[in-house]
Amino acid sequence: MIVYAGKQFWNDFNNGDEALFEDAGLPRDSNKFKILPWINTRKNDYRTANSWIAAQGLFQWLKIKEWNSSAYAFSVANMKNSYTPADFAEVNWFVASDGTTYNADTLSKGIKSTIIWRPYVNADGDIIIWKSGLYAVTCQCVFIAPTWYSASNSYNYKFYVYLVLNWQMDMWTQGRWCWTIDAYSLFFMGRFNTWDRINTWFTHTYETKAFLCQPSINLYRLS
Repeated sequence: MIVYAGKQFWNDFNNGDEALFEDAGLPRDSNKFKILPWINTRKNDYRTANSWIAAQGLFQWLKIKEWNSSAYAFSVANMKNSYTPADFAEVNWFVASDGTTYNADTLSKGIKSTIIWRPYVNADGDIIIWKSGLYAVTCQCVFIAPTWYSASNSYNYKFYVYLVLNWQMDMWTQGRWCWTIDAYSLFFMGRFNTWDRINTWFTHTYETKAFLCQPSINLYRLS
């Protein structure tokens, strides 16, 4: 780093040419570097530099989802900040097509909300916005196939994921050819007001057995 040690040129600057610019008379620090508004005038650490951005929340849930032909009968995620084994009782002993057996006690410890930085969002069934601003939202559902599911004829079945804003379907996607474990996701960026609600709905059309579905919502507050 250059340290000012008195007049080093024909003028009082680290670089003699700086005297030729219009801003030559602006305030400078002890080493003759220009003081920049809002940069040098406050403590520039991680907390202050990111005081308005970088809040993040990740919310997850689990559901055994059977096919229901009644308008596809979407399930709505019941998001919480934390879970107990009783919350996933229906998931207990679910056997996936790869032979994995799921346990409610283990799942309740691993499936939980993760809030990074300030809690601008929270889970109470829906995801509730606590502070208005611009948010980037990723909505996803992982579909885990049951035993005897064959991916070879999975083109016969559809898998749906919806992004729900204030109880209204806003965006959706669907897909076929779901393998033994697959995920479908949506991305949305927009401004939310305090107390707005976000959630996800999901379903599938596999009639033989129920799928284990893991919906999740990830939010970044951008401004």
